[in-house]
Amino acid sequence: MGYHRLLTHKSFKTSAVVQAILVFFGALHSGSPLFWVGLHRLHHTKSDSDEDPHSPIHGFWWAHTGWLVGSRSTLVAMALALSGFGQQAIILRHDILRILGRNPPTWLQACADLKKDPLLRFLDIPGVMPAVFAMQVAVSFWLGGTTGLFLLWTVHFAVTNLSWAVNSVCHSKRFGTTRYDTGEGSRDVAFLALLTAGESYHNGHHRYPRSARHAPEGGIDPSWWLIQTLVALRLAWDPKLPRAPRATSKG
Repeated sequence: MGYHRLLTHKSFKTSAVVQAILVFFGALHSGSPLFWVGLHRLHHTKSDSDEDPHSPIHGFWWAHTGWLVGSRSTLVAMALALSGFGQQAIILRHDILRILGRNPPTWLQACADLKKDPLLRFLDIPGVMPAVFAMQVAVSFWLGGTTGLFLLWTVHFAVTNLSWAVNSVCHSKRFGTTRYDTGEGSRDVAFLALLTAGESYHNGHHRYPRSARHAPEGGIDPSWWLIQTLVALRLAWDPKLPRAPRATSKG
């Protein structure tokens, strides 16, 4: 809801404080918000083409995890999916390469509207995201020892794979339905809706990328429910919605 609907697509407006809270929770898992936004905007611009960073045209497992390490090996991709903390290791490697000058921040070109925000720029500094993860590990061990670490691993394993499933499952012809002709392979996968907070209504999202609701014709969308709650509490406003959503194709 924070990285995707608020920062990337600006589907609603909120105060600086609420935005900071949403960004904080996103950063606990997804790394630099500017990097995340830059990648996702590229995905929408080049969706399901060779320039899409995680297109399933190179295979399901490439879209799920292989793209993160540049490997089309199913075994490598599956190992990363099962690793739990693998994404955090990738973020660390990403930052080390950036410090060495081998990973210039080209993603900032797609974030001109965001890169002046002090918090977003701070979280994009190399080493900050690994430090945030290290604090999670330290707090989890302090509170629960090895059980705390296992619970932290479980949360990262679940959230990471559900996030990646939007790239793989929700762009695979083996799952879900296509309500709208969007010119690419996005799908609405209803059985993942609750687990992904509504993100799995991906075809609806690609049809109306600025919509605060990803299931414009109805469906389980907890992120939209939370946005509605914030609006009711006057903590958010101006949620974008399509005027007259209408399906154009099914499959």
